[in-house]
Amino acid sequence: MPQFYTVKPGDTLSAIARQLGTTVESLADLNQITDPDMIFPGQVLLAGIEGLGTPGERQSVNSRVIDGLLYVIATDRNRYRRGETVNITLFKINTTSRPRTLTYTTGQRFEFEAVRADGTVVWRWSAGRVFTQETASITLQPGRSQVFRASWDQRNLQGSLVAPQTITIRGFNWAQGLRNRFVSTNIAITRAAVPTPTPTTPPPAVCRPGVNLLENPGFEVWPNPNNPPSGWQGENVSRQELIRHTGRFSARLGTNPRRQARLTQSIPAAAGRIYRLAFWLREIPQVPAGSNFSFRTRVFFFNAAGQLISTADPEYNEDVIPESFIQFSLTTGTTPPGTARLEVRFNFIPESGNNNAVAVDDVFLECVR
Repeated sequence: MPQFYTVKPGDTLSAIARQLGTTVESLADLNQITDPDMIFPGQVLLAGIEGLGTPGERQSVNSRVIDGLLYVIATDRNRYRRGETVNITLFKINTTSRPRTLTYTTGQRFEFEAVRADGTVVWRWSAGRVFTQETASITLQPGRSQVFRASWDQRNLQGSLVAPQTITIRGFNWAQGLRNRFVSTNIAITRAAVPTPTPTTPPPAVCRPGVNLLENPGFEVWPNPNNPPSGWQGENVSRQELIRHTGRFSARLGTNPRRQARLTQSIPAAAGRIYRLAFWLREIPQVPAGSNFSFRTRVFFFNAAGQLISTADPEYNEDVIPESFIQFSLTTGTTPPGTARLEVRFNFIPESGNNNAVAVDDVFLECVR
């Protein structure tokens, strides 16, 4: 989270840096100060950002002042292996001495983009999302901030992994009159690939209804409680021991209830088939209670080259989930020609004030025809 310092009479930037255990250069960079002698009493400085970095890794951080607001964009690292999740945070801070009112014409409050060196936008956070069409105003008092977070799985708008290269991550405030101005920072994607687990389930040469095609569908094989269970990939997911549908464990999505969470598994699939997905869900209330999230489930189809072909309809959205386990299910349409793999994807999307999580258990995927 951002740490602030309010300038007092007689303060100098060098004295503030010594007090905070940082450097004049760092403070100047974070606050876009061109002249270190030009600070004034009452000015709110961004002193640092905690909790973003991965141990042993260096963040990529940049800031910019736009119409009196200090924007800071940060990624949890500055180098990623191909396919690794890029976690992005945008801070919007009122460092002036007066309130600032921002007007939004839709439910969208921010935007993130990943841009190649030639200026091509390869990913946009809002792509495929639907926002309410309503006008709202938010007032930021002096020294107050807003924080927006998102994750990028390094897939482009067509569903394919981007090639190793330098990528610019842009962050936008989507308020009226400001949405065309952004702050950006660069990351490097390297060629060292993340190993892909070898599927244990062979491609279904014959459709066998009633046979679960997923590996570890009940999450019972889970050696590290803070990592995804065996056979699954994800982020912001942890092992849940006291709340489960059956067995010993369930998957807790929203370990940090204010960050998006994702749990996925990819398996071999075949064209011309119909699949059925069933799973058990329940909400996990916290203290203090705060239930403001959505939960989305979808099945994606990929060809042998790993390119996204299509997604199954419908996408399953749950805005209200009970505090006891209940089963949900969906059936895909016929898989398109060229289908070689499918991916089951659970997404937990928190909104403002959320403090609750979701438990998923006993996932069942079968070929029904």
